[in-house]
Amino acid sequence: MPNSLTRIERTNSQKWYRMAELNVGDTAPGFELEDQNGKKVRLSDYKGKKNVLFAFFPFAFSPVCTNELGELKEKEDVVLKLDAQVMAASVDSTWTQRAFAKELGVKFSILSDFGKKVAPLYGSLYEDKGFTKRAIFVIDKKGKVAYKRMYEPGTQPDIEEALAIVKRLK
Repeated sequence: MPNSLTRIERTNSQKWYRMAELNVGDTAPGFELEDQNGKKVRLSDYKGKKNVLFAFFPFAFSPVCTNELGELKEKEDVVLKLDAQVMAASVDSTWTQRAFAKELGVKFSILSDFGKKVAPLYGSLYEDKGFTKRAIFVIDKKGKVAYKRMYEPGTQPDIEEALAIVKRLK
């Protein structure tokens, strides 16, 4: 079943975004984004190999995002032992992601969606504000969305809940 797409105009920049309503069971949209080290990361690189815990966050260095990525860092070894991969993304630049990763001591990929091409595919962009929503997805080895949770601004995400899905998929 194809994803439901809606066309939305951002009046301040006259750009069009295709916002998706992505649900559990849907095929996760493929992407290629640069991480904090300038390396191209493709979701397809993990298909058939690893499950992916994929988090969107609004702003590098903000208090809740710093806590969220800090918790992901703490859980990364557990995720890796479950034959899965952690990655996170926001619309911050690669340079910002590099500084953020360095400050946190993060090894997993923090992706830059500076062009706002991937977040809308996951329904994870505040199109009227131009930044990413806080959301966590678990994408299984088949490339399907196994878990999706969107959070209100300022809400600390429940990493344990997503981790339970990753454990079930092992």
